[in-house]
Amino acid sequence: MRDSMMMGMWLWGALGLLVLLAVLGLLVLAGVWLLRQLRADRSPAAPNPATNAVAERDPALDALRRRYALGEIDAEEYQQRRNVLNQR
Repeated sequence: MRDSMMMGMWLWGALGLLVLLAVLGLLVLAGVWLLRQLRADRSPAAPNPATNAVAERDPALDALRRRYALGEIDAEEYQQRRNVLNQR
């Protein structure tokens, strides 16, 4: 009788450990999924809800921003060129 009780306790302990591992695995998977969703929302090719189209980055604006960041052009020239590019 005592051996069967010990076996039952061991089985319940093993089952509890398996359930705990399954819950922890699900939490890890949920965390990975959440991080991927948050990253996808900030990606440059995320769908634009206003037009329901994929937003494309303008290489000319990227080059202009890079030149301004490097100090090759001043703020006034940056604003003028950006206004011209946005009118296209």
